[in-house]
Amino acid sequence: MSSGEASPRPVRWAILGTGSIANDMVQILKQLEGAEVLAVGSRSAEGADRFGSRWGIPRRYGTYEDAASDADVDVALRHPQDCKMAISNGKAVLCEKSMSPDATVAREVLDAASDAGVLFVHGVWSRFFPAMARLREIIDSGKIGTVRSARASFCQNDGAGSCSALLETGIYCAQFLQWVLGGSGGEGEPKVRGACRVVHESGNDEHVSAIIEFPGDRVGSFECSLAHCSGRSATVYGTGGVIDVSFPFWCPTSVTVTRMSGLGSQKWEEPEVHECPLPEDIAPLQTEDGETPGFNFVNSQGLSYEAREVNRCVREGLTESPLFNSRQCLEIMKLIEDIGRYGS
Repeated sequence: MSSGEASPRPVRWAILGTGSIANDMVQILKQLEGAEVLAVGSRSAEGADRFGSRWGIPRRYGTYEDAASDADVDVALRHPQDCKMAISNGKAVLCEKSMSPDATVAREVLDAASDAGVLFVHGVWSRFFPAMARLREIIDSGKIGTVRSARASFCQNDGAGSCSALLETGIYCAQFLQWVLGGSGGEGEPKVRGACRVVHESGNDEHVSAIIEFPGDRVGSFECSLAHCSGRSATVYGTGGVIDVSFPFWCPTSVTVTRMSGLGSQKWEEPEVHECPLPEDIAPLQTEDGETPGFNFVNSQGLSYEAREVNRCVREGLTESPLFNSRQCLEIMKLIEDIGRYGS
């Protein structure tokens, strides 16, 4: 697509799958200027027709590949296992997290996208939130002095054993630490210095804690679980104060800065709250049969941030998003892999 067109046509999407994330994303895309949900693919023609009728999607396919091979589709939204298939059909891809079980497979997918000259975006939606950009600005401003450490906790009791906690919730912790301690292009690679894993009888990790050393003598720690609860918040610690990101830290709408000084850092200034509200033009939609099922995930309106970025990248002919590039993506997947290996 050419960004120089007088009236560029909408970026046309295919939703590959009809689950919870598809329910939320289709509502986002239908309200997004410059986007069109053209097609849906499912494991069966019945499933595609049911979802397509529910949300008014014109083209319905009984396989994911048929939807991805539609010549009029620009972008495919899909689970990790079908990324290469969509790429081989020349489609830009927004891949749900986590994009792969390890760094090796992640590199294969990214290399395939690079070789095909198509856009690939890993859907770690945190990176596209305005509050995350504001967090980075505050750190770079020196408002809390020199950042030395950070921590993140993402524990929820909702599926121990069904999948890897590291890949389900730990990836959000790892990306947060990379963002605040590694910045957008720091020198050197982070190294896992310690990890502990509790493994479910299914073989999947259900509770993981890790300590990571980042360049510049910065240290990050995180805990993730699918077997118990936590406050699901994160904090950045500097020589002159702290930045708190409260629940839900992975899709945040505010950050709080508290500056500290004096003996033992016991003099606290009034907390400074930076609000970044969700987009007001995005709301739950009615289905074609008049129901309003709502969103399945907290702050799902924020999915519009990554969708807008994908649209922008497609229009400008980019093969990577500068907000979350392949280097950052691979670094996170390698951290996840190393933590899993370290804690075995």
